[in-house]
Amino acid sequence: MQIKTIKQTKWNQSNLRDPAVLKQYRTCLHNRLIGKEAQQGIEGEWTQIKEAIIESANEVIQTQATSNRNEWWDGSCNLIMSQKNEARNRYLQVETRATREIYEAKRTEANRICRENEYLDKQQN
Repeated sequence: MQIKTIKQTKWNQSNLRDPAVLKQYRTCLHNRLIGKEAQQGIEGEWTQIKEAIIESANEVIQTQATSNRNEWWDGSCNLIMSQKNEARNRYLQVETRATREIYEAKRTEANRICRENEYLDKQQN
C-alpha cells in the first residue's frame, strides 16, 4: 500500500494582516461569488464556493514561500543513515546477537549525529 502525500498550500498570512489587502480579498471573493450561476445540487454549490475562495486567495493573498525544514540534514547524516540502514538489513537477514548489537550501535550513533546537527542548526538561527 502506497501512501499519497498531499501538499498543503500555505497562504501568506502577513498579507491578511494588512487591512487594504484584506478588503481587496473580500471584494474579489464577493465579485466571484456574485458572478456564479446557481447549481442544481448542493455539491455543485460547494464546489463553486471552494473554487471562488481558492482563486481569490491565489490572486490577492498569494502563497507563503516554502523553506527547507531539514536544513541541518547534511552529508554526515546521510552517510550514517545509509550505514544504519545497511546494518538493519544485515540484521533482518541474519538475526544474531552480533548483528543486532551492530545495528543498535549504528542506530544510536545515527540518532546522536542527527540530533547534534539539528541542535547546532537551531543555535545558529
